[in-house]
Amino acid sequence: MRLFTALWPPAEVVSALVAATGEPPSGWRAVDPASWHLTLAFHGEADPGVLARRLDRAAAGLAAPKLRIAGAGSFSGVRWAGVQADAPERLSHLVTAAGGDPAEFVAHLTVLRRQRRPGRGADHVPSAPWASHEGPWWRPQEVLLMVSEPAKGGSRYRPVHRVPLAGE
Repeated sequence: MRLFTALWPPAEVVSALVAATGEPPSGWRAVDPASWHLTLAFHGEADPGVLARRLDRAAAGLAAPKLRIAGAGSFSGVRWAGVQADAPERLSHLVTAAGGDPAEFVAHLTVLRRQRRPGRGADHVPSAPWASHEGPWWRPQEVLLMVSEPAKGGSRYRPVHRVPLAGE
């Protein structure tokens, strides 16, 4: 199973970002907003039971940061919306608990992906209409261990384990 650990934004955060994104540019496809998430760590092929137990020990009861969507950026073939934390150290603790490296972590939600065959006239790195968007603050209630299943049009995600976080 291909696994990753993530935080899922609430519906009002997703709706606000959807309103700021607009139509995808030529040669790019929009990622389904229902699958927008903040990946804390990618685990690849792994045993979900082992990872769930490890996540329980490391993340249960950690203080959840307040987060909001703010800014934009890109990786090769990806345009993303940035995620800002009110207490960056809390987000770093969650990344570490999930098995990620805070030094390499870039807090983001993937919004656009380059099409496999972008065609002539495709934007190489399109603008991000949401770059100036500052979404509502939210506090994640849980860390999710997710399985990524290949599907036509992109991967499908489903939770296999949940770990509750502490509020303030």
